[in-house]
Amino acid sequence: MSNKEKLLKDVKSSSRTKRKLQLIVCLLALFIPIIVAVICASIMLKRQTESNSLSFFPTNAITSVCDLISEDPDSCFDSIATLHSAQIPSRHEINPSQIFILSLYASRIELENVVTSIEKSISEVAMIKLESVGVLRNCRGMIEFSLKKLNESEMSLGIDPAEKTLAINKVVWDLQLWIGEAMGKVQGCYDLLEKIPSKTVRAEIRRKSYEALQKMKNSRGILQNMDEILDLFYPRIGTALVSFAWEYDYGRTVWLFCLEYLLLIFLFCLLLRIY
Repeated sequence: MSNKEKLLKDVKSSSRTKRKLQLIVCLLALFIPIIVAVICASIMLKRQTESNSLSFFPTNAITSVCDLISEDPDSCFDSIATLHSAQIPSRHEINPSQIFILSLYASRIELENVVTSIEKSISEVAMIKLESVGVLRNCRGMIEFSLKKLNESEMSLGIDPAEKTLAINKVVWDLQLWIGEAMGKVQGCYDLLEKIPSKTVRAEIRRKSYEALQKMKNSRGILQNMDEILDLFYPRIGTALVSFAWEYDYGRTVWLFCLEYLLLIFLFCLLLRIY
């Protein structure tokens, strides 16, 4: 090969190298800002949506949930908000799982009040007929069974359940089963109390049993309306991109961007081969 041919070959090679470098610079200048801008926009929109979430406004959150699930929203709010404000240390955030746990605590407190009233009535045998003692003991057994089911529900979630624990269908189904069984026993006790001749004893225990039923209805209502409650706490954003990020977990969106970036690299390499 002559020197002239070598020179021409070197010139061509140098020219191709320059074109490749120019292509690299253009692609980087084009795609990197686009990718960075999209990721930043997604992060900003996600943070903005999170800042407006009910999670940061416990009072509004409890009010919204009670309005959705209860026939007596004021009573529902009082029972849950009182327990929330009594927590030590105090919490400035709340999530649907925590609201559900507080509703279980409220139900358990009412059931314990029923047991206390029954035991008090049994101890005062002189004031009630003997046959009433058997009814009260049966009723106590039913209430204790209900307490056991509520304890199982609480233990399955833990003291401080994760933010979206109740988004898992299997967990919700199990909790609905346990609470349904507990409510059935309390209702059975409520009906059985009709056999007690003493109006005073019957009225007091039935009143407390009814209050316990209402609290458990709140817990069941939270489970039955969990999809709507999750929408209250984690609203969907209008754009398809951020909606995907919110609906299917933000981490997956990051992976999506990574895959897009790898695709761009592949196209970039393909262009280099062509040039």
